[in-house]
Amino acid sequence: MANETFANSLVVEVEKGPLPADVKSLLTHAFVDDSRNLPDVFVLRFRDPGHVVLDKAKIKIGTKIALKVQTSDPGGPQPLMSGEVTAVGVELDATGTFTEVRGYDLGHRLFRGSRVAAYPNMTIADVVRKVAQRANIPVGQIDDVKGFGRPHTQLSQDGVSDWEFLSRIAGLVGAQIAVVEGKLEFQLAEEPKSAPAPNAKAKANPLVLEMHRTLLSLRAAITAAEQVPEVQVRGWDPENKQAVVASKPSSALGTEVAGLDPVALAGKFGSPPFLAGGTHRSQAQANAVAAALGTQLGGACAELAGVARGNPKLRAGTAVALTNVGEPFAGKYTLTSTRHLFAEQVGYTTEFTVSGRQERSLYGLANGGPGGSADRGLVPAVVSDVRDPAKTGRVKVTYPWLSADYSSGWARTVHPGAGNGYGGLVLPEVGDEVLVGFEHGDFDAPYVLGGLYNGKDAPPTLTKDPVDGNSGEVVTRGFVSRKHHKVEFLEDEGIVISSGDGKFVVKLDQKNQVVEVTSGKAVTIKAQNGVTIDSGTGPLELKGQKITAKAQTDVTIEAGAQLKASGTAGVKVEGATVAVTGQGQAELTASGPVTVRGALVRIN
Repeated sequence: MANETFANSLVVEVEKGPLPADVKSLLTHAFVDDSRNLPDVFVLRFRDPGHVVLDKAKIKIGTKIALKVQTSDPGGPQPLMSGEVTAVGVELDATGTFTEVRGYDLGHRLFRGSRVAAYPNMTIADVVRKVAQRANIPVGQIDDVKGFGRPHTQLSQDGVSDWEFLSRIAGLVGAQIAVVEGKLEFQLAEEPKSAPAPNAKAKANPLVLEMHRTLLSLRAAITAAEQVPEVQVRGWDPENKQAVVASKPSSALGTEVAGLDPVALAGKFGSPPFLAGGTHRSQAQANAVAAALGTQLGGACAELAGVARGNPKLRAGTAVALTNVGEPFAGKYTLTSTRHLFAEQVGYTTEFTVSGRQERSLYGLANGGPGGSADRGLVPAVVSDVRDPAKTGRVKVTYPWLSADYSSGWARTVHPGAGNGYGGLVLPEVGDEVLVGFEHGDFDAPYVLGGLYNGKDAPPTLTKDPVDGNSGEVVTRGFVSRKHHKVEFLEDEGIVISSGDGKFVVKLDQKNQVVEVTSGKAVTIKAQNGVTIDSGTGPLELKGQKITAKAQTDVTIEAGAQLKASGTAGVKVEGATVAVTGQGQAELTASGPVTVRGALVRIN
């Protein structure tokens, strides 16, 4: 049977060796904070009038420290945390001179600096492992989340610290991130099944918090504030061109109290569902986000803050039973954070909180807890790849203002009038500068809105300047391809289509009412059922070095008045038979001799 009292003995190990006895005797105050949302922290405070503690204990920045508690139970000391020193300081006041040593578990390494990185085609578990490996942190339990890491997708770290990046992911899917016994863990929330039964006694189980025995103080609350009956998450699936909708009931996951139901609490006031949109592309992804959001909101319906007799088994993430405190507060809870305090005045106590994912620390309150990405608005980018495997007009871009080597996932591009098999299709080229926006502010959901001119990439040269210098009106618009093929719209003159070398031009001259086609070589007109050329009341002229008219059957030339055929070298008419007929009269005239030949010549 577990003993409910613990000796007030904090064991401090420095680089795996014991703290010297003469230094340990100077320790006046110490605490260890642990949380499921932040790195564990320790503080050691020594009375040090001779300024000898750091030297004698061989403590400096980076020194490895392990903190344990020697209990009155059989066995060796029980671990509280291990970490490394990140700060040392000295304080002088009316009560004396003190040396303070502060440190964190290995999770603090993830706070240092910021990083731009891409994680393409990787699951969330893959990403967490890679980040931990890069920081030289061993990994423990890493839970994966369905719906993330599909082919041709990626998660991106957009200039934030590793911790903020992982916290953002954890907040999205409802996971908790912490270093436990020197290993980084990424765990989804679960029911407090391992907690003792609600009727258990503190004498029999150290994980029972019982009033008048192990509990020294308690503040408990059940609240309907911000409670909703349901969470509905919506997204968009561009592959199937349909909305993605996931609905999950609000849930107090991590808390098991008789009669406690966030849905019922919300129903007392007729609360509507909580609606949230985002860049969710699959049903599995939306389901995961909806469940996480439902747990986050529902978890705030029951909160605890209390102080217990010192107990190293009370750790963040531990499921405990709260007893002998009356209804509706007795039940099972999962601790969110604890503080193990060692002080001359109070001995060894353990402070604890239960707050779901609601961050109560100073860091969390100052930074809003694990949140979404920064609102970047519209940003310039450079196209890096246009070979979309899905052939839907997507491109990849880089952000030179953010990183020299980061490349986005596939970004959808905007096209005028785009629809099923119709609309404009004008893809940017690799190296082009473009303007990018982000769907719902999500850095991993970029859209290319259009191209940009700059000091290196100038607008194309058109037939006329786009803007009239006198009136200030736009008088020319156009489209020019990479090889300078042009379509120009001139407000007064009309439309000009030309090839890049200028040898092929089609002009629709609105001003002079003329259509002009110019070809560097030949012009071919083909039709399946006929070609009609009608010059109206004006003349029709055919000019060429040589003119040939061919027909599979007949050729008919009609004139409303006279038909004239002449040739400076001669006129030749040939046929199997030749007939020249005049309806009124026929005349054959020559300025020289006339010769008529035939096998037989008849003149009537």
